[in-house]
Amino acid sequence: MKIFEKLETLAYRNIVVPLQGRTTFNFVNEHYNKGMKVLDFGCGTGSNSKLFNPEDYIGSEVDSSRVESSGKKYPKYKFEKIPIINSSKDKLPWADNSFDMIFVSLCLHHINAGSCKHIFKEFRRVLKSNGKILGIEPALIDGKYFSNILMNILDAGDYILPINKYKNMYKSESFTTTHINVVKIFGYNLWQYSSVATDEEPTKFENGKTQIRKITKPIHLLGLYGKWVVLIFLGYKLIDLLINMFGSM
Repeated sequence: MKIFEKLETLAYRNIVVPLQGRTTFNFVNEHYNKGMKVLDFGCGTGSNSKLFNPEDYIGSEVDSSRVESSGKKYPKYKFEKIPIINSSKDKLPWADNSFDMIFVSLCLHHINAGSCKHIFKEFRRVLKSNGKILGIEPALIDGKYFSNILMNILDAGDYILPINKYKNMYKSESFTTTHINVVKIFGYNLWQYSSVATDEEPTKFENGKTQIRKITKPIHLLGLYGKWVVLIFLGYKLIDLLINMFGSM
């Protein structure tokens, strides 16, 4: 499966990130000032590091291979491996009140609500008292049936939610969330938001896969691996054809 993961990383870095481009830059630029300490939680390929000053930035990722490749691709920036956070025993490797901002881009929809609650507790701990979360997540939008289905077919995340459910998930750990914008890119509805910790009582929140995801998951898996198999096969046939053509000359 490693070859498929590498191909997905290559596609994300060279197709998805450029498509977001200016909209993500403008969004971050409205909230980030040089000198603010930023944790990029679930930094993936490290592509978003360029939105921040190298001295301000730490990218975190559970996948050590991505941490290594991001460090090679963006040597001026710092990237660290973090543990998978599934319980109250799992901790981020930073002291209390370490960051002015936590940037979470296209990450939470890969994580179930139970784990997110523990992650949000850690966010609260490592954020400064006046710190904020800045986030981007694909969101299900009422009436946008084609986009809602397309996102679930294309995306590896099992937990793409409506905006109100993302908000309720944050509220379950006493964060209040502000809607900023919904950007449409390549069939995706990307919700941009900010969130801050409050003294409000936490609320109960439970969530699983949406009905759309349950239906489209088999199609997603077929497309995820099938497209690369087809491309590799076509590449092989093309090379074989060229060898035969030039070999007969």
